[in-house]
Amino acid sequence: MGTRRQRRVALAAVAATLLLAGAVYAVAASLSGSSRTTSAATIGSRAWLGIDVAATPQGGVMVVDVFPGSPAQAAGMEPGDVITRLNGKPVFSPSDVTSAIASAHPGQRIRLQYQGSGVSYSSNVPLVTRPAGYP
Repeated sequence: MGTRRQRRVALAAVAATLLLAGAVYAVAASLSGSSRTTSAATIGSRAWLGIDVAATPQGGVMVVDVFPGSPAQAAGMEPGDVITRLNGKPVFSPSDVTSAIASAHPGQRIRLQYQGSGVSYSSNVPLVTRPAGYP
């Protein structure tokens, strides 16, 4: 059994390793466009489309949820649709969608191209102010 000092040093080393591992994971997840679901309404953004999206390995971003009464629902979007272009630019990750919405304002229209049930759709969708109680 080691001395008290050796145990403290070992404990400090373990704590430092865990902190470093957590920081590395957080940075890697933010850079990789993590495949976790991401709300397409960013904190601080007032514009709202009303969808949750997730990364897909095939390209584009899959719509996971469409909120009732949202602009996305009015445009006919459904869970399972895959957004391929937004304002004429290709969509590769959920952050492409969230950053485009975060930089927009309520009343502004975004041009979406998406695929659903083997059909390609194109729609100009007006963003609205996010209602209370929605993510």
